Amino acid sequence: MSGNFQAFLELDTSKYLNQYIVMIDKKVVAYGKDIVLMLKSTRRKHPKKIPFVAKIPEKSVLVL
Repeated sequence: MSGNFQAFLELDTSKYLNQYIVMIDKKVVAYGKDIVLMLKSTRRKHPKKIPFVAKIPEKSVLVL
């Protein structure tokens, strides 16, 4: 299991509801609703790293 994924599983996501997060080296480096801008910014700051991206759903999600 990747370190970023393990850090994501342990992350308190309550402040990121209905937003995207970008993690590098087990830390959230960006969050918000515009994933394109966040990834461009992250790639400029960390060009040799592969970001972990996740969408944090609202508390009430129905999965069918």
